[in-house]
Amino acid sequence: MAGAGAEEVPGDTRRHRRNRRHTSATLRHPALLRPRRFPRQARLRPDRSRSCRGLRRGSFFPQRDLKKPAELDAIREGNRCSALGFSAVERILRATTIKGDRLLFERRPLTSETLKFAIEVACLQAGAVSNNTIVAGGDQACDPHCRGTGPLRPNDLIIVDIFPRVTATGFHGDMTRTYLKGRASDEQRRLVATVHAGQKLGLGTIRAGLNGRRVHEGIVALFEKEGYKTTHDAHGSRGFFHGTGHGLGLAVHEAPRVSATDAILKKGHVVTVEPGLYYPGLGGCRIEDVVHVTATGCELLSKHPYRWEIA
Repeated sequence: MAGAGAEEVPGDTRRHRRNRRHTSATLRHPALLRPRRFPRQARLRPDRSRSCRGLRRGSFFPQRDLKKPAELDAIREGNRCSALGFSAVERILRATTIKGDRLLFERRPLTSETLKFAIEVACLQAGAVSNNTIVAGGDQACDPHCRGTGPLRPNDLIIVDIFPRVTATGFHGDMTRTYLKGRASDEQRRLVATVHAGQKLGLGTIRAGLNGRRVHEGIVALFEKEGYKTTHDAHGSRGFFHGTGHGLGLAVHEAPRVSATDAILKKGHVVTVEPGLYYPGLGGCRIEDVVHVTATGCELLSKHPYRWEIA
């Protein structure tokens, strides 16, 4: 995720909505719309009959949508760097001890910042820069936009989302894994297994000519069948409330979307597949890999073993 499908979470806070209204009102202020001394002859008058004509639909850079072989290799390299970051996380989690309700690494509390630093070092050594990495545990992981901060706790699900930019090419990788240090509950294991099944369904559905909305809706239906409902209220959102994936390349988020909106997948597209489930009190889980869309299916451009429960 670099932000979990990069779609706005419907359950954002009242403060965010209030800030947007204030910004919108400010931008509509007459002094901003038409300065007092602005020449009358230079003013633009809107022509509503022609205002939307000639606008291009789709991506701003359509030539970047379909990836060439060299670009596929560059994205593979980005994901190799992501995988090195996960290996660094796993080494630290294996070396971490549990003392009461604390995780201790080298006799100090294990924090999100500790794991982020290890990820950044691993990526830098491989020739990539990892900015805004997500390492979020417990209820922090239930907000896909939360980068994570502070001490991590035993037996909590920890979402790690790594999307480095390879310095030599400018292309990105983007992978997510979920971990737990300690012993998972039956409910946590079922949550992770369901997300894994949802991702497997998505990977098996994608092919050229298919509407990405169908991929997303299939995963939503699977989650609902397993009893994982999506709800929104004043306290936020729960369940699966972001898109299944997005394009990837020179930018972390490119066309097409794999979400509730229509987008026909084409041979040569590169997209993430990153379903997730989020329930405060239980935890959050997201699994993300990257695929190249082909005529008959898709080809994985990311690879890393999935060992999520570390004793």
